Amino acid sequence: MTLITTKSKGGRPRQSQAGDAERRLLDAALQRFLAKGVEGTSCEDIARAAGASKATLYARYANKEALFEAVVRRHVATLLAPAEAIPALPLEGRLRHVGQGILEHALQPETLAMMRMVIATSSRTPLLAAEVNRIGWEGGFTRVRSAIMAGSDQPSDPDALALQFIDLVFAPHQLRALLGGDREQLVQTIPERVEWGLKLVRAAGLLG
Repeated sequence: MTLITTKSKGGRPRQSQAGDAERRLLDAALQRFLAKGVEGTSCEDIARAAGASKATLYARYANKEALFEAVVRRHVATLLAPAEAIPALPLEGRLRHVGQGILEHALQPETLAMMRMVIATSSRTPLLAAEVNRIGWEGGFTRVRSAIMAGSDQPSDPDALALQFIDLVFAPHQLRALLGGDREQLVQTIPERVEWGLKLVRAAGLLG
């Protein structure tokens, strides 16, 4: 029996096809942004690298800034491990675990490269820079708060603890890397930084 195949008559793509196009666009965008910067990359460059049409790209993203925001969102999402991945430890142990994970993520070369791109374009696209900063901060806060709430030994004010811990542990270490600090050395001192943050939130009475 001969099977006759016909071309699709159009309509919406299958969900798997749409997801594949999305992945290819984000992968290509990340590669082009890292290679040429946001300003030096065009939507046409990204579509070509992804093997997609500009119509496919614009059907999903209004402009290059929206595409860059989506790239950042996907990268931050890798930080948000599921709740079952948080070890069954006392509160300080969970904070130690999540603090080290956040800093390792923040000091990845890819993360630092994206942050440098945001800083470089912030004067021309301040709203995008503010949004990227919010996405990263909220991703870290969500991860820390999830770790805090994963056990029965929860503090009286989990939000205050999460906020303070993020401010003490995350921002200063990543800033040093962005300003030219030795990344390998900073990675090696992650446990020391986390212990310092734990010491201060303990002294502030936020663990009780």
